[in-house]
Amino acid sequence: MSALLDKLIEQDDLIDDDFAELRRQARQQLMQYGFPDLKTEAWKYTSLRSLQKREFQAMPAQRSELPSLPFDADVLHFDQGLFDPKQAQLPPGVRLEPLSTLDPETLNYAQQADAFAWLNLARFEQAWKLVIEQPLERPIALVTTTSTDFAAAVHPRLVVELSANASATLIDLQRDQGQGLINSVQDIHLGNGAHLQHVLVRNNVQSAAIQRTRVRVNADADYRCHVLDQGGRLNRHELTVELLQPGASGQIDGVALIDTDQHVDYHTAIEHVVGKTNSRESFRMLAGGTGVGVFNGRIHIHRGADDSHSDLNTANLLLSDTARINTKPELEIYAEEVTASHGATIGQIDETAMFYMRSRGIPEAEALSMLKQGFAATPLESLDDQAIRDWLLSKLSSKL
Repeated sequence: MSALLDKLIEQDDLIDDDFAELRRQARQQLMQYGFPDLKTEAWKYTSLRSLQKREFQAMPAQRSELPSLPFDADVLHFDQGLFDPKQAQLPPGVRLEPLSTLDPETLNYAQQADAFAWLNLARFEQAWKLVIEQPLERPIALVTTTSTDFAAAVHPRLVVELSANASATLIDLQRDQGQGLINSVQDIHLGNGAHLQHVLVRNNVQSAAIQRTRVRVNADADYRCHVLDQGGRLNRHELTVELLQPGASGQIDGVALIDTDQHVDYHTAIEHVVGKTNSRESFRMLAGGTGVGVFNGRIHIHRGADDSHSDLNTANLLLSDTARINTKPELEIYAEEVTASHGATIGQIDETAMFYMRSRGIPEAEALSMLKQGFAATPLESLDDQAIRDWLLSKLSSKL
């Protein structure tokens, strides 16, 4: 992995700014530990060989296209992973400001054994803080796009903070057309009584999209995440939800569609730090061709977190003999008075259901599409916003 390290962080290319000392520390940690390999437990099913073979280039001059949305939203466009603040048009009660070195969020990953988080801290060009102070009527869309000649390595860094009793829908839309690396870090903080609906939509080509999201949920706050991952050469997302005070709740519902030469990896963790907290997670993967899917979901109920309630379920569908899905649900419980459950299944298309539909005159291709659609749509149907739900289901239907 030393060759990859040399490509992504050279000896004298650290940015000299107010974060210089943090950058130096992160670079030192990265140089000491290096990037993970297949012997690293959390990466044993995800290889970085495709990244090692790449020659990263400078940022292209061409601008990427901003996709249209079928509903009203306030849009922040991260063109080639970088944001122009002059284009920001935000509603009242929302602020976007540069992240300060005094903000504690900048330190979140400096001391953690995570190579790509260290790389982000050492190499990010921009760091922004989005503050939402009141309930919002329209969603905010964070749209990250790349052009066909994109072959750079970019490291977006964003903090999202919801004040007490604020509520919002945040659409994290990523559409890649290049062959670079998008290595992003997000920190999300929900104040007391806040509510966030976080919608993550990915549609990548050859670029590697590696993201780490940490969500902190305070008293009586509610975080809900909905994922539609339409595949990519290398997609990996580590999502951690920390339920920090009584009344906090977290929910993750996701589906990933994986095809030939694609690799999609989701590592999720829900931390019940205190009692009287609730969580639920449902994640589904469909893999065809030579596609590879990885799902590792962990529920951790800490010592003393009695009266916590959690449920984790993952269901997976293999659409070819050469596709692979590696799935691992985990429950780690250190309290006694809790309710917790988990389940995992991997299977193929039900031949009985196919026979039933064919016997009623439905063509084979249409019957197969209907079965896949019914299986994949379930995690998305829990979305409260009908316009966004219909948009995701339409994307799902087109992909299948």
